[in-house]
Amino acid sequence: MLNFQDKINKEEKGIWRYADFYDEFIKSENRLYLKDGDSELLENTDLNKISQIDYLFFLREDKNETESLKGRSLAFQVALAKQNGKKELVISTSGNAGIAAAAYCEKAKIKLYIFISPETERAKIAQMQKHNPIIIKSKKAIRLANYLSARYKIENLRPSANESSIEGFKSIAFEIFEKLGEIDALFTYVTSGSSFVGIGRAYKFLHEIGEIKTMPKLFAVQSGEISSISEEFEKINQQENSRAGKLGVKNTRRKNEILQFIKQSGGRGIYIKENEFDKSKKILEKNNIYTSAEGCANFAASLREGKKNKLNKIVCILSGREREKDKLIKEDKIKRAENFKDVDNIVVGKFNCC
Repeated sequence: MLNFQDKINKEEKGIWRYADFYDEFIKSENRLYLKDGDSELLENTDLNKISQIDYLFFLREDKNETESLKGRSLAFQVALAKQNGKKELVISTSGNAGIAAAAYCEKAKIKLYIFISPETERAKIAQMQKHNPIIIKSKKAIRLANYLSARYKIENLRPSANESSIEGFKSIAFEIFEKLGEIDALFTYVTSGSSFVGIGRAYKFLHEIGEIKTMPKLFAVQSGEISSISEEFEKINQQENSRAGKLGVKNTRRKNEILQFIKQSGGRGIYIKENEFDKSKKILEKNNIYTSAEGCANFAASLREGKKNKLNKIVCILSGREREKDKLIKEDKIKRAENFKDVDNIVVGKFNCC
């Protein structure tokens, strides 16, 4: 039987410690690393008491080099593109995936087109611009990214549709198991569901090879206008003003697989209301933990479900970094597109700004 510990590549860093467990093997010369992964598993005794959970660990994905758990996914995706000889890539994003894609494409010397919504946070745009991608702002960001991908035969990295996005996320489960062994439950925010599916597939694999007796309960956390999973488990009075999951995928194509993993693990979908979010944020900040809205929502879900389900050892994913509200960006470097012709002009080099 396969021994997990023996197959870990202890000479590698980040997601590449688990290179032998991914569906597609990435050769060592193509493996891209920017200090994403190897994340701290923080335990705080004061928060253990507040949550009434014996062992509550925070996976500090917000401390990743590219500032969120998305770096794990994009490290694999861009490495695979590099291995396949790709010279250009495209992505539509609400922010974090674009930051990671830009950083890894810069390292791989691959040209990247990023389509963003006009509502994208300025701090996220500023972080993308550090890596010099071609940023295109549009009210039809997803549609026009899909057009560019199809018209010019450029791979679209968007996690909600690209299957390779799942692979890097498997490292979350592998890393937790390597450091903590078996756990009772894991709480993570879900929009497109790629990270949840990656975690679920990894735990299923560990169970199948006999490394764990049972899968941990997997909890899919949602809020605001994002409720496609949580509404299967509780009555939702949908709130539109939630800060978590803003601009995220409202109806994920991975829903069936997400629900399957929830059922297999004994977890559930959880909807976090604004008052729960505010409470969890205050508690975290009182303990000097500053993280994204999605991370605060995950902690709120841990507070609600941990004691109720008698969970003694859980991991709450702090999925991204808290952003500065005001950030200088290079407006003159951002292109605009609202139709196919605009996209064509950008691709052939005609600057369409402001």
